[in-house]
Amino acid sequence: AGGWVGTAAFSSLFPPRGRKRLSTTPSARADTWAHPLYRASVDRKDAAGFAAVFAEDGTLRFGNEEPLHGRPAIEAAIAHFFQAMVSLRHEFTAISSDGDTLFLEAVVTYHRHDGGVVTVPAMTVFEMNEDFLVRSCRIYVDLAPLFAAS
Repeated sequence: AGGWVGTAAFSSLFPPRGRKRLSTTPSARADTWAHPLYRASVDRKDAAGFAAVFAEDGTLRFGNEEPLHGRPAIEAAIAHFFQAMVSLRHEFTAISSDGDTLFLEAVVTYHRHDGGVVTVPAMTVFEMNEDFLVRSCRIYVDLAPLFAAS
């Protein structure tokens, strides 16, 4: 049961063009949207909660994998990915936005099934649509250490 950070939260932070935006900086608005999404969904391995912030026809490109199209495909792929680790935790090092595009830089710590712990840098770019849902998400991270033999 995720997705509570979807449309309602984002729409108050990034209203449609022509409407008044909050009087906070773009980085503060991005931070207000990103932290709840990652705390409530991503770092809890809630694939449905993560997918819920996408538009029905949204796309996700994870590293050099082929893009995924639509919420069901995104949810299924992320659920499968989450099975590869015991847990994960994002620590944001930089969050900013430009228009309807959010940039999230983080250090991600993965706890592997073999007891190993792997920490890698990551960058995620979210492009939002006019309904304040994710139109496109691109995640840049080297996952080789996560899947390397221990």
